[in-house]
Amino acid sequence: MDEIICANTAFRYWRCPPQVRDLYPRLPSPEDGWRALAQAPFVTDILKTPIITTTVPGGVNYHSGLRTTIHCDDASGVDSTLETAMSFRVTNPLATLFTMARFVSPTDLVLAMYEFCGWFSVFEPTAAAEAELDKTNDAAENATTESLFDLDESQDEPQWKRVYARINAKEQVNTKGPNGQKKTKEVTRLKGTSLWMRKPLIELHELHEYASKMKRRKWGTKFYNAAQLVTGIAASPLEVAGILLLSLPRSRGGAGFRSVYVNDLTPLTASAQSIAGQRVCYGDIVIVNPTIMKAGIVEIQGEVIHGSGAVLAHDAKRMTALQSMGYDVFLVTHDMLNDAEQLDAIVRSLCSRLELRYRCKTKAQKTTEMELRANVLCNWLEIGR
Repeated sequence: MDEIICANTAFRYWRCPPQVRDLYPRLPSPEDGWRALAQAPFVTDILKTPIITTTVPGGVNYHSGLRTTIHCDDASGVDSTLETAMSFRVTNPLATLFTMARFVSPTDLVLAMYEFCGWFSVFEPTAAAEAELDKTNDAAENATTESLFDLDESQDEPQWKRVYARINAKEQVNTKGPNGQKKTKEVTRLKGTSLWMRKPLIELHELHEYASKMKRRKWGTKFYNAAQLVTGIAASPLEVAGILLLSLPRSRGGAGFRSVYVNDLTPLTASAQSIAGQRVCYGDIVIVNPTIMKAGIVEIQGEVIHGSGAVLAHDAKRMTALQSMGYDVFLVTHDMLNDAEQLDAIVRSLCSRLELRYRCKTKAQKTTEMELRANVLCNWLEIGR
C-alpha cells in the first residue's frame, strides 16, 4: 500500500511482538483494493479498521469504515517513517505518538508514551496466534525479575519476552478412588499474559526533545504537556499507575511528591551485597527528601511480574538488602493503589518517614484522584481503540 500508516493503527503495529508479526502473511498489493486489504488477517487481527493513514498536502481525504486519512507533514517525511517487512510504511514510534494526539485523551496519550519509553508492551494474541506461540514456548518457570530484561540482541530485531503468570489447575490422574471416581491433582501451570518485555522503543530524552520541537505545531501543545508527565522508564503498566498516583500534583489527582525517580539504580554496601547476591538493586519508585537526603522505596508488586516462587524469593532478598541499608521499603499492590484509604495511608507513612509535610486532600482533590485512578488503572488493551 502507498499510504503511510500512523496514529492509533501504527500504535497497534508497534505493540505487536515481532514473533507474532512473523506469523502473518504480507498485506495484499494496492491493486487489490482497500476491501481486500481490510480483510487481510494482519488487519483484522492486529491493525483493525478503520486504518488511519497520513497523506501528503493536497492529497485526498478518506473517512469510512475502512480507512481514515489525516494531514500531517511531519509524520509523512522520510525521517518519520519506516518500511516494514509486510510491504507497508509506518510512522516511527515518535511520529506515531504525535499523530495519536488528535484521537486519544490526554491521559491515554501519557500512558502510550510511558509504554513506548518503557521496557514493556501490552498485547493480546488471537487464539490462533496463541496456539502457534505455544509450540515454540520455552519460558523458564523460575526466571528472576532481571532475566525478563535480559534480552537477546544477537538478532536484527530481538524477540520480545512474554511474562507468564502461574495458575492452579486440576489434572486427572490414571488411578481411581475407592468409589471408582477418577482422581485429580492440583498442578501449577504457566499462562501467557498480555504483558511483554522488550527494549524501549523511544529514549526518554528523545521524547522530550521531540515534544519541544513539535510544541508549536497543531496538537503540539497537547503532546508537549503529556510528555512533561513522563518522568522515567517503567517496567509495567502497574508501575506507571504508581508513578502517576504518587508524583502528579495534588490538583491533578496525585500525591504531589516532587523528587521521584523511576527504577533508580542503588549501589549496595558489602553487607547488603551478601544478602542480595548482587552489587546493585533497582527500586521501582524512589521518593527522596533532598533536604535530609533520605529516600523511601515503593516496590510495585504486580502479580505477573512477582508471582513465581523463585521471583518472590529473589525480590525478598533484594528488599531485605535495601532495608539493611536504612531504606524504608513499601510493598504496594494493585489493590492498594486502587483503594483510596490504603493509598492515603501509604502517602501519610512516606511523609512521616521522609519528614515531609502531610496534607489532607480537599473534596475536589479526592474527586480528581478518583478520576485519575480510574484512568491509570484502566485496561491498557483499550488504549487507542
